Amino acid sequence: MSDQPIMVGRVLRSSTTNFSIGCTRLIAEQNQMAPEFGALVKALSSDGSVAYGLIYNETIEDDAFVRQLVAAGVDNEEYIEDQRQNRQIPIVVDVLVVGFGRGTDIFHRLPPQPPGTLDRIYACNNAELVRFSARHDWLRTVLAAADAPADQLLAAALRRAAQARSPDQRESYLVGAGRELARLLAADLTRLDGILQQLR
Repeated sequence: MSDQPIMVGRVLRSSTTNFSIGCTRLIAEQNQMAPEFGALVKALSSDGSVAYGLIYNETIEDDAFVRQLVAAGVDNEEYIEDQRQNRQIPIVVDVLVVGFGRGTDIFHRLPPQPPGTLDRIYACNNAELVRFSARHDWLRTVLAAADAPADQLLAAALRRAAQARSPDQRESYLVGAGRELARLLAADLTRLDGILQQLR
């Protein structure tokens, strides 16, 4: 992904722990798609604070026109592409809140308030991802998530955070994250092993 933020969509509904975004289409940016599972996104509020979250689910629902196209067996690429680009029902993206920022400070805990309806949501660029993931405090929030596939989400987010760093820092970052996970999951070695296997 480029280092320029990409607007993913707007908030449909939100709570302190998670929120859902509506977007009209998947966005291609330098041969990658946004939003992606495990990507860090941010909601900018009017008071200047930022809520950070990890994408954990995407739902592409059908609408009446899609049903008609499928039922009629339409193979016309022009109709299909038009439906993909001009959807009547938004793609819904679910986000787990993992922290917030105020000024230059980042806090790895739940924000005082959730994002507001129709707030813009942006994919974080590499510099923001490195800054957010510099400490490993956010790992505990993801591990405790009840509504998200926590282990797969954590592995995907850590891989993305490592990839955002320079090549000489990636391995040491993952080693540090692995040590913190070992501390947090000392009583659940099976779960720890499953997450570490996904990081390979």
